[in-house]
Amino acid sequence: MPSKAEIRQQTIKALSAMAVVDRRRASDDLYRQLWALPAYQQATTIATTISGGFELATRPIIERAQADGKTVAVPQTLPQRQMAFHVMDETTTLSRTKFGLMEPQDNRVIDPADFDLIIVPGLVFAASGERVGFGGGYYDRYLPKTTGTKVALALPAQQIAAPTWHVDSFDILLDAVLAANLE
Repeated sequence: MPSKAEIRQQTIKALSAMAVVDRRRASDDLYRQLWALPAYQQATTIATTISGGFELATRPIIERAQADGKTVAVPQTLPQRQMAFHVMDETTTLSRTKFGLMEPQDNRVIDPADFDLIIVPGLVFAASGERVGFGGGYYDRYLPKTTGTKVALALPAQQIAAPTWHVDSFDILLDAVLAANLE
């Protein structure tokens, strides 16, 4: 059984090697699936991230949700591996963290219980809802506080039928894993 660290390294390598045209097609397919999802259509408050590097671009998600009149919030990392999600709009101040990520520094914090939809980041997603994240445990601590629908958007290199790793008792299952189709 590969370790989560090995799975992370393999997946980052595969995502980084993905052809631009394939990434665009897969990303567009994931966005279409998300926007067609009843959980998205009914949501008024959405949590997502500000993507970086090899990750699925979240800017189109943020812009579409805002255009649809939804409140969008993005995470700020806090001490003890905690997070606070701040409203993302034209007044939000962003700064780069020690992890190289852009995070909000101000604006209203949304209570975890107030999210209708949480787009959960990660590196590998099993069709059954398990995930391998980036290893910090931030979402493992945050997700139990939420009742919103937890969805992942998986590029081809991130998709797996069932976990090939040890699933911990504290791991929160996702409600849905949207898988990109390149065909």
